Amino acid sequence: MRIAMSNHPASGEPRDGDVIVNGIRLHYLDWGGAGTPIVLLHATGFLGPIYGPIAQALTAIGHVYSFDQRGHGDSERPRNDIYGWDITASDLEGFILAMGFTKVRGIGHSAGATAIGVVASGRPDLISRGMLIEPVIFDLKDPTVRRPSEMHARTLKRKRTFDNVAAMFSNFEHKPPYNTWRKEILRDYCERGTYVDAAGKRALKCHPEVEAEIYATSRDFDGLGYIERCNAPLLVLFGERTDAPGLALAPRVAAENRRVVIVPGTTHFIPMEEPELTARMAVEFLGGE
Repeated sequence: MRIAMSNHPASGEPRDGDVIVNGIRLHYLDWGGAGTPIVLLHATGFLGPIYGPIAQALTAIGHVYSFDQRGHGDSERPRNDIYGWDITASDLEGFILAMGFTKVRGIGHSAGATAIGVVASGRPDLISRGMLIEPVIFDLKDPTVRRPSEMHARTLKRKRTFDNVAAMFSNFEHKPPYNTWRKEILRDYCERGTYVDAAGKRALKCHPEVEAEIYATSRDFDGLGYIERCNAPLLVLFGERTDAPGLALAPRVAAENRRVVIVPGTTHFIPMEEPELTARMAVEFLGGE
């Protein structure tokens, strides 16, 4: 069920809307454009609006939508705290169905990229081609994968409230991984990724517990297997300086229908470091046949 959207608040700004998927209210943005839909899905801990430069560029080749994953951004946080990689993919599939789309073109970052690959693999009627930016994938036969995720414990310790947006920006701008981001994108994250809490401080919209739960289940999900079985055309980007495990698996990802590109000088956060390059590659690939 789709809930009525607001009008464009200003020229060039996306429209807000909500849709019920798997019993959860998901918030989405309609960026405009015309033609076959393009769906953009963000990384864990983030939200759709900070990918604005890419979404806006893609309106030249299609009607662009992004949505905030459950527990992220302005989407609902389930009371039972059910999260997982299979659920993320299920929500993506459900979003496409609820919006009445078929044969969409997908673009995702990190866990969002993995989800795009999963749905393109299992439901080519829903995603006809996809651009996967730093998909989070593991070789589940590698015994080292079974080690506990360091990201889980580290995320639970994250600072979650700040005096104001400026204080949050100042706290992040010189710290990894944010120190490599474009400053305007980091400011957008500090502004849009937080809300004013009861104490008047800026609090993270995605609670660290939600982010940590997703990291905790990442090594139990065979995203690599789904991507290897995918017959849809895929463009897969890895950062040359990434610390994510996908880069080492690039030779297994590459195939006749799956082109792998290693982006020089970038980390796991390619869209935040090189938004113009990312947008150009996305327009070229997703606009092709």
